[in-house]
Amino acid sequence: MAMSAGKSKGAIAEINVTPMADVMIVLLIIFMVTVPIIDRQSVELPPAAHVKDEQDKSKALVLVLETTGDLTIGEKKVGPFEPALAQVTEMAQADPLRAVWIKADRGVRYAWVGSLLEACRRGGADNLKLATNRAEVQ
Repeated sequence: MAMSAGKSKGAIAEINVTPMADVMIVLLIIFMVTVPIIDRQSVELPPAAHVKDEQDKSKALVLVLETTGDLTIGEKKVGPFEPALAQVTEMAQADPLRAVWIKADRGVRYAWVGSLLEACRRGGADNLKLATNRAEVQ
């Protein structure tokens, strides 16, 4: 509150900053809550500019990860992502020299792709490949 010394009974010409400070504090709290939520969203990876065609995909282990979290190994849909990671590790251990292709949808969370790569590495697979689309020439 503003106080003035003297006996004048007129209007106070000072600005009351208390409501503005209240609004600024509320905005600060809103930004502090929303910024971590925005960072956790998945990002769309750009297509690769230089795509190399591989000839021998028939012997490779192909893993397809959908935005719903469903994982397909080869031609068999194994279901939810988290429980299927152990199966991916076992298949990579069975033949560590075999190429592993990971086809992840653009909308898939980046952390899921990282977990899938880690499961393959735990199984001993060294020949990991991420499938991409050819970049469109503009």
